[in-house]
Amino acid sequence: MSWIQGMAQRARELLRPHASELEIDEELRDHFEREVERRIRAGAAPDAARREARLHTGGHQSAKEAVRDGWTGRLLADVLSDVRTAVRGMRREPGFTAAVVLSLGLGIGGTTAIFSVVYGVLLRPLPYPDSDRLHLVEIWWNDFSASLSPADFLALRESGAGVADVGGFTFPDAGFALRGDDGPEVVDGATITAELPRVLQIAPLVGPGLSVATTACEVLISDRLWQRRFGRKPDAVGRSLVIEGEPCAVVGVMPESFDIPGRYGSSIWIGLRPGEPKRRGPFFINTIARLRPSVTPRQAEAALTTRVVAILRDRYGIRNEWRYGLRPEKDVLVGNMRETIWLTFGVVALVLCIAVANVANLLIARGAVRSRELAVRASLGAGRGRLARQLLTDGVVLGVIGGAIGLGIAVATLEVVRANLPALLPRMAEVRFDLPVVAFALALGIAAGLAAGLFPLARLPWAQLGQWVREGGRTSGESVRLGRLRRFLVIAEVALTLAVVCGATLLVKSALRLQAQDPGFAPHGVLSFRVGISETAYTNERAHLFFETLEDRLRALPGVRSVAYALGLPPNMLDVSNNYTLEGETGDSAGHGGVAEWNAVSPGYFATLGIPVLEGRSFSLADTATAPQVALVNQSFVRRHFRGQSAIGKRLKGGDWDPKAPWTTIVGVVTDVPYTGGIWGGNHPTFYEPSAQNRWLRSVLVVVKTAGDPAQLVGPIRRETSALDAGVPLRDVATMTERLDRSASLPRFRGLLFSLLGGLALVLAATGIYGVMAYHVNQRRRETAIRRALGARSAQVVRATLESGMRLAGAGIVIGVLGALVLTRSLSALLYKVDPFDPAVLAGVTALLALVAMLASLVPAMRAARVDPAVILRDE
Repeated sequence: MSWIQGMAQRARELLRPHASELEIDEELRDHFEREVERRIRAGAAPDAARREARLHTGGHQSAKEAVRDGWTGRLLADVLSDVRTAVRGMRREPGFTAAVVLSLGLGIGGTTAIFSVVYGVLLRPLPYPDSDRLHLVEIWWNDFSASLSPADFLALRESGAGVADVGGFTFPDAGFALRGDDGPEVVDGATITAELPRVLQIAPLVGPGLSVATTACEVLISDRLWQRRFGRKPDAVGRSLVIEGEPCAVVGVMPESFDIPGRYGSSIWIGLRPGEPKRRGPFFINTIARLRPSVTPRQAEAALTTRVVAILRDRYGIRNEWRYGLRPEKDVLVGNMRETIWLTFGVVALVLCIAVANVANLLIARGAVRSRELAVRASLGAGRGRLARQLLTDGVVLGVIGGAIGLGIAVATLEVVRANLPALLPRMAEVRFDLPVVAFALALGIAAGLAAGLFPLARLPWAQLGQWVREGGRTSGESVRLGRLRRFLVIAEVALTLAVVCGATLLVKSALRLQAQDPGFAPHGVLSFRVGISETAYTNERAHLFFETLEDRLRALPGVRSVAYALGLPPNMLDVSNNYTLEGETGDSAGHGGVAEWNAVSPGYFATLGIPVLEGRSFSLADTATAPQVALVNQSFVRRHFRGQSAIGKRLKGGDWDPKAPWTTIVGVVTDVPYTGGIWGGNHPTFYEPSAQNRWLRSVLVVVKTAGDPAQLVGPIRRETSALDAGVPLRDVATMTERLDRSASLPRFRGLLFSLLGGLALVLAATGIYGVMAYHVNQRRRETAIRRALGARSAQVVRATLESGMRLAGAGIVIGVLGALVLTRSLSALLYKVDPFDPAVLAGVTALLALVAMLASLVPAMRAARVDPAVILRDE
């Protein structure tokens, strides 16, 4: 029979069982009559021939049963019967059912939630065609890396033919100010080069797109903004939007699928017009390269370095030490969260293993109770396979229900994370519960149910089922048979729990230590916000006058102690770095160079943020554009170049070496504060220039030191800003305390998440120990009664029971310590100034687990002490 005929036969058995019955009757009858005729021809009498044929064929009904047992319909009916039996058993024991499905639901829910993140963030391709060929381009100088400068990007675009197509973008300072009928509104977006949509391979819905050659302001808009502003009319292309005070022509509408990698919900993308740079720096253009199909990343790095460095050396005299590196764009977006996500997935899987062990213990206890029922069914003719299938069906049904509950828990968990911590996890907008995630949850539930069900199935005393019937279920041998397995499961629970709780404690300690770390500035009572003005509407002189006037007006507000503004703020709001050349360090006029964080600040900046000036002076109103150029540096800069000597009076030049450029003199040294990676990222060499000598600033961060609640000044500050320019909104308003808290949100989130997992593991381990000890006490009631009758005191019974529980906990703790050393070592990159093998943490968690084990054993021990020997022995 071919497989097609076999499938057709299975379908007939399932869909038309009555017709299949008639076919069997006819076939068996024909077979019987042929056998009778054969025997009559052999000389047998008709009656004898029928008797012998009936004996030979085994009987009509038994033959039908044998054939029916192989039917698909019969198998399905048996499965449905097993499911109904399992559901009836669950309804009879609601407490047991609730304990099992809740344990599985919590474990499966956590695992599914993390798997959805793993799938959406780490495994799902980026939403661009052939996204594996997209790479971020970085420049490297020794161990320093940065984005590209306009000079680098233009040279890369010129020389990348045959290797890669490149496109660049920069992020706006807290959105763009888009003029509307009711005043300016802040919308999300980016500044992009004309090539970027082509590099990402997403074309406009309408319109030609950005032009490479033009110097006029052009803008692409989203489909949502097209609908909201222009009613989706095609004549929107060619019309203007006033963005940052400058009219920009709409040259295209982008589909919903388009945005900068890692960004979602943007409304506008303005054409980037770098112009012809006069020097190499600064470095701020994020550049994406789409490699040609035949080019590997290593080949592209070598080719681009060779070609571009030669161009930049001819134009700007750069050194040959510069090189280009490529990183897959998906890896860039995930960043250092990859390790955290996989580690969290592993820890959640450990918690799931604890839950499965707990459920297995519950099923073993229930199996011992059901042994009499199984024995009766076996005595009525049920085979081992039939009984085993029923037990496994029980586990699968419990697992499916647990998986459904876990899916609900996972959905709720991710909604909470998405609503409260959207910026912590990259690509969170792409994390959703689609078919692979739902299938994973249900498959995990079935697998967990089967895994838990296999333990009681494997240890069921099949050979002694008949003895259970004869002895009324009082056989004690199965307690010994199953006891070893149950103790093993509890030891495993304790070991896994100790490892998980150790990891959680280390992460909490790390978050607390990070919280207590001195940031180097005084954030309390300081309000901050961003103000941006149009480059076309404001010349350099007018821009500087605007910010100075705004500073004066804000300083005059009641409750304001001091005001300042800067290009960037601590602890993580500075994206500009610059190369520099120190005077005379190598014996010639050029000297030794380096790269440092670069900030431009107004004179009151250090006083407003409480950043101490350790040596020399701060900036003053005398440091104007026509005065000699001056700078302040931080302690890290001094340690890099002037260890053991004063930096005051030393000179340097920003950017690549230019003999005609004036020297900048260092006039002060300030304490270290973090700018790029928050407190966790540490402090880096930083170079400060006065804002009056950097009049190209158009977007600044303003800080206002107040005497009271900073939030009370937001309204007055907004009115003063509008009075200067009604088209300039306040953006990204927050206190410095809030900014500092946000910078540590990821470590706090990790600590909270692992604390919840550790607490769940601790509860599961406690219930596992309690379940084993309660079962142990119940099984030894007769032995306890005899001991009590012979004179044993209650304290002796309690001590014996506690000793049994603590032996289990002790064995689990010893194994768990070894597991904790392995787990905590993998946490090293996630800890801030905390030893992954911290003995205090290990000792504290060990003591906690021992205390939990003792408390979990104490309740059954007290119950054993209250055993009345007369009642127990009379019942026996």
